[in-house]
Amino acid sequence: MELSRSDTAAVRLERRGSLLLATLNRPEAGNTLNAELIAAVHDALDRLEHDDTLRVLAVRGRDGVFCEGMDFAEATATDVADMAALRERIAPFWRLLARFAGAPKTVVAVIDGKVSAGGLGLAAASDLVIATPRSSFLLSELMFGLVPATIAPFLVRRIGWQPAWRLTLTANRMGAEEARALNLIDDLADDPDDALRRLMIRADRMDPGAVAAAKAYFNRLEPMDAETERRALDAICARIANPQVMAGIRRFVQGEGLPWRRS
Repeated sequence: MELSRSDTAAVRLERRGSLLLATLNRPEAGNTLNAELIAAVHDALDRLEHDDTLRVLAVRGRDGVFCEGMDFAEATATDVADMAALRERIAPFWRLLARFAGAPKTVVAVIDGKVSAGGLGLAAASDLVIATPRSSFLLSELMFGLVPATIAPFLVRRIGWQPAWRLTLTANRMGAEEARALNLIDDLADDPDDALRRLMIRADRMDPGAVAAAKAYFNRLEPMDAETERRALDAICARIANPQVMAGIRRFVQGEGLPWRRS
């Protein structure tokens, strides 16, 4: 049952029994993380948490794109001199990742195609990741003068410190097999819909209260607390507010060259 019918909606929602399927619906823009898309995924989480008949939220892209990170066009329109406003602009993405990790129900990323930057955060913060063999992953922040501060805590928790640091420092695109070897992918499947169907068979047999209790317990082992949030926002906002960094990103957005090729 489709819940959001507009072809122009940032996220389209569909219900399949106890599954809520959220499709990121801006593939022509790389499903980049603008305010509208982030708010729409928050809304999907609200629906998941408030409906006792829902057990799983699955977030996917379409047309070979999952999510390619920050919406640079929107970022360059932000007043980076106002640090308080900048933090308020960035905070909803951090809180979205924290909600993926902390929601009392299961959140699954279903990936079939490209994932970059903030998209890796969505994957790393999810409870489970299903991906196809053609999927690829890139942590590109350093190439743009940025730091993956909002993503790193979730990525380190999922795959470990050194693999996360290597992905950050090298900015190499990683294939699906390597991502599975690092535990970034839990289920590598040619047919992600079938993998999701099989997951739902198991999910529907589990006590929702036990799932919530187990997730809360595991989250206390490596908590994403207020101090972690503060450090993450401090680090990313400092880079965005750097005039040289923002000038490079603006050149990139305007088609005037790559940000690392500074004149």
